[in-house]
Amino acid sequence: MTEGLHEPHILAEINKNQEAFDKVREAMEGGHWSKTVLMHDGAVVAIYNDHGDAYTIGCEKFGLGKFSLHLVGQQPVDLGFHAIFLIAAD
Repeated sequence: MTEGLHEPHILAEINKNQEAFDKVREAMEGGHWSKTVLMHDGAVVAIYNDHGDAYTIGCEKFGLGKFSLHLVGQQPVDLGFHAIFLIAAD
């Protein structure tokens, strides 16, 4: 069964990582503008130039839904999930 974004442990990870990122946001913006920050369990794991690399490593190290990516200077981009919506053509 596939876990949804609203699973309690996923929401807890989202909140923990966002709170931690908010505490270091200003410092990150001073030296890592537009880079991608990989976060897990309320801690910065690494900072990447490439969003795709950060996502791949997050999936490999922690699994889907157990990490988050934050673009420095922007809102978080994802939480280890890729959501694809297909619209049926008429």
